[in-house]
Amino acid sequence: MEKYIRSDFVARVTIVKNFPNRDSSFFYKANIVIKQLFKGDSVKSILIEGSSDGKKRTSCDIYFKEGTEMLVYAQLNGSGQYTFNSCSGYCVLTNGNLRGELRELEMLDFLDKNNIKTTDKTFYGANLHDKLNTLRDIKVSKTFAIYEITFATGLHVDSVKTITGFSPELDNQLGTILKEAHWVSDRGWKNKVPPGSKLLFGFYYYPAQGKDSSFISEWDL
Repeated sequence: MEKYIRSDFVARVTIVKNFPNRDSSFFYKANIVIKQLFKGDSVKSILIEGSSDGKKRTSCDIYFKEGTEMLVYAQLNGSGQYTFNSCSGYCVLTNGNLRGELRELEMLDFLDKNNIKTTDKTFYGANLHDKLNTLRDIKVSKTFAIYEITFATGLHVDSVKTITGFSPELDNQLGTILKEAHWVSDRGWKNKVPPGSKLLFGFYYYPAQGKDSSFISEWDL
């Protein structure tokens, strides 16, 4: 959810042609065909941090062959072009096992159909692990849920609204966990954000596998 919120461009694309890096540029241009546009403007090319010949100059370099289908999360640069790198949260869709990716596409479809396009560059964080551990071994039919958090003064949570939930009982439990969490932010002095600031927050459900019990996480694993 966080990478969707913080990105300027989110789309399911196919790379159709790569172009050589210009001079010593850290990015190469790739022409793309957009299959599904979830956020941003419809464009025909994008800049990728890496080398067009596939050689790695730094540990952050990435390269995709022509014909690769992928889910792209990109940012606008100073020249008004969309760019992404190894930390942007891209997903390659031409691989065999797409279980997590299919859930991600389902979530993006929901956001798109409900016209949820918010972009917020503020980072919010909270340690929810211990509280979520109390929800192990539950069974739900949905794979994700989305909530809208409204902050009051000092990053205290004023309210939690269910955008799409698991079940009324579980949504109330998760709402309480979000309200009672200690939140931090990278915006301004002492984590302050303007009262009324909103955050979309996602939870993901993982069913039991073998000896591992089911669980809910704030991370899309």
